[in-house]
Amino acid sequence: MKKKQTMEQLLVHILLILICAISLLPFLSMVSTSFMKVKGVLPNEPIILPKLPLYTKNYVKVWFSGHFQTYFLNTVIVTAGGVFINLFVSVTMAYSFAKFKFPGKEFLFNILLLTMMIPAQLAMISQYTVLNGLHLIDDYKGIWLLWGGTCAAGSTFFYRGFFEAIPRELEESMYLDGASRLQTLLHCIIPLSKPAIATQVVFALNGYWSNLFDILTFTKSMNKRTLSVALQLFRGQHTTEFGRLFAASTIVILPNILLFILFQKQFIKQGLTEGAVKE
Repeated sequence: MKKKQTMEQLLVHILLILICAISLLPFLSMVSTSFMKVKGVLPNEPIILPKLPLYTKNYVKVWFSGHFQTYFLNTVIVTAGGVFINLFVSVTMAYSFAKFKFPGKEFLFNILLLTMMIPAQLAMISQYTVLNGLHLIDDYKGIWLLWGGTCAAGSTFFYRGFFEAIPRELEESMYLDGASRLQTLLHCIIPLSKPAIATQVVFALNGYWSNLFDILTFTKSMNKRTLSVALQLFRGQHTTEFGRLFAASTIVILPNILLFILFQKQFIKQGLTEGAVKE
């Protein structure tokens, strides 16, 4: 029986390795091509490993051309602000829905979930009208307000399930020690919900970092645009310069990969509250 289970696990691991290898081939080809002087026509066979010596001028030319540094900094600013606002709004709302009792709680929560069914394009005109009335068009504060209001429903739903699973006895023990609601949230609920928060933060970072629709709609000046717009412009200007084009794509994608690697340990943490309360 054990040999059969071991063989099944081995086959599953081999299958997963093959799937990962196939999935990584396009990415490896893109990164390898970015270190080569390729212009005009791509080779017939995909480039898995770049030829030595590495041609690093593609990255230098991309970084110092077309205000790419400004676009990168803009992306960092708008993404960090959007994630912070989303995290603040969704965590506080989820804590209220999970731990407080008030009239109409479930009704309000269901209304919040219904907003997830509204397509972004359908709400664009009303969102633009509101932000324009607040003089927040072409202003990152408007985009942060938009993301905090429209993108928090899914995160709130996700966090609520985690918050409700935390034993109430842990909170009550902190109340007996004189902790306030805010202290309980900061020092009990949030630390025990790190896997959920890390997961949603990575999803939010990925969505905000590569967001093109909102940036094009709610910003006007070029010095407010982000990497998603810069990559589209760069693609139009350097259509056949594949080395530079793939270098620009790698710069845009790399932060998301690094953040996933940074937060991946949080994804596998389980049983944080197991054994915390004795029955």
